[in-house]
Amino acid sequence: MTAEAATAVATPARQRWLELAVALRPYQWPKNGLVFAALAFSAGSAWEFGDAQSWWPLLWRTAVTFAAWCIAASAVYLVNDTFDRHADQLHPLKRNRPIARGVVSPRTAVSAATVLAVAAVAIAVAVDWLSGAVLAGYVLGMVAYSAGLKAIALVDVLALTGGVIARAVSGAAAIDVEISPWLYVCTGFAAFFVATSKRWAEFRELGEGAARHRAALDSYTSELLTQMLAVSACAALLSYALYSIESENAPASGAMALTIPFVGFAMFRYLQLLSGERRGDAPDRILFTDPAILVAVAGFVAVALAVLASQ
Repeated sequence: MTAEAATAVATPARQRWLELAVALRPYQWPKNGLVFAALAFSAGSAWEFGDAQSWWPLLWRTAVTFAAWCIAASAVYLVNDTFDRHADQLHPLKRNRPIARGVVSPRTAVSAATVLAVAAVAIAVAVDWLSGAVLAGYVLGMVAYSAGLKAIALVDVLALTGGVIARAVSGAAAIDVEISPWLYVCTGFAAFFVATSKRWAEFRELGEGAARHRAALDSYTSELLTQMLAVSACAALLSYALYSIESENAPASGAMALTIPFVGFAMFRYLQLLSGERRGDAPDRILFTDPAILVAVAGFVAVALAVLASQ
């Protein structure tokens, strides 16, 4: 029996279940909210605010798809943490993850991931076969990422970006609507921005020993990551600004541009925290826990709904 397995066995059963729940990373589920993007931006074409019969079926289909993506993402986290457990043990923060600490065994993690992945794909296929196919492709792609693609510089960031875009595609397929290519452009640049910021933060925090924790970091430089971060931030904000005005699905009045300040504030606040008072935190945790960013997101949603309702 390996030391990891022995530690897992020695852990009380109830605690193992709790640790497994922690390993699912439920705090990262909000990122799967991108599946609602197609629903939000198809207002006026696929459904009307005043007609519940037009939007209720689309809402529940999207909600079920969201649940499937949360389950699938947790399966991917289990697989990823299993592959990374030895490197995570050397990381100042990641060493506290349940699999890295040995309280959840690799065998348990992989078994749970398999069950969750199959369930997620089955749920998504039940809603729409294409949406399910996209989800299945995401799972396979992320397994490949965990198994080796993450070690290749630039490919690692692009793989993460593709996974985010897949959420928007799956959401559109679930309700059978055609959405503007602008949505994919915005989603892609935003995902590239967040993925690049994660690499930038890791490189800065871990210094010369960064490659021991993530092999791809050996091929990056501080200058390159800084440039990638700046370019992706500008591209994400600019593409959203153009999308909110130029997209065929956006209100003809251009009123959706009122949401741009909220997007800009959230992005710059995120960068401020990442390089300042919360520089040691995981980027994802900053996005989902900072009160100012959450207020900006709430403001964005409120204004967007008001604009769409007024059309």
